[in-house]
Amino acid sequence: MIYLTLFIPLFAQAPDSLFNRANRYFETEQFAAAARAYEKLSAQVEHEDLYLNMGNAYFRMGNIGQAIWAYEKGHILSPRDPDLNYNLFFVRAKVRDRIQPPDDVFFVAFYRAILEKLTMLDMITISGFLFMGLGGIYVLRYRGIMFGKMQGIVNGILMTAVIATGWVMLDKYWAVSDEQAAIVISSAVDVRSAPIARGENVVFRIHEGTKVDITTTQPGWLEVILLDGKKGWIPTGDVRAL
Repeated sequence: MIYLTLFIPLFAQAPDSLFNRANRYFETEQFAAAARAYEKLSAQVEHEDLYLNMGNAYFRMGNIGQAIWAYEKGHILSPRDPDLNYNLFFVRAKVRDRIQPPDDVFFVAFYRAILEKLTMLDMITISGFLFMGLGGIYVLRYRGIMFGKMQGIVNGILMTAVIATGWVMLDKYWAVSDEQAAIVISSAVDVRSAPIARGENVVFRIHEGTKVDITTTQPGWLEVILLDGKKGWIPTGDVRAL
């Protein structure tokens, strides 16, 4: 079941807003018109519920690639949103390509799972609380409430947590700033060994909804790499960047 969120209170100050109009289109099953209105609004506003509804409209149109793109955009903004996660999992299951990344060591997989569920705002908030805790220790020490071995243990734990949080923040920042992902929106795409449209240089084919990472760009072409390490060149218009 695909979840639809009507977050009208967010735009309650503008009853004739694009969002309300898009919702009305969706409710009357004018899904193409709803998708166009959500797309137009997304140029002005970014919100996870907007992308959730946009994905729902595309899904009802049978446009799996655009639906996954919208859910992925929402997931970036709110990685723990249950409706987005459910819909994204549901629609990913309909993608023809079943590309599995190499298995990670348990603690690496665990770390990546945590990293995926946290936003930069989450990390900044956690860091703020940790620094407040360090400040509290020095206040307690100054007042003579905490001293000796207890202070050293608590201080060591908090400092370790601060360093670990700082590392995770840097890793998250590098992941966000250095990686450019995209979703295939064409029904099928030939991946080529070079940015030239010749039949003999097709190395494999990918299908609508597949997620790729962009490594290099040339006019009209993108070099992409898949989760399993395969790479090649595809036309720019066959994918939509996240």
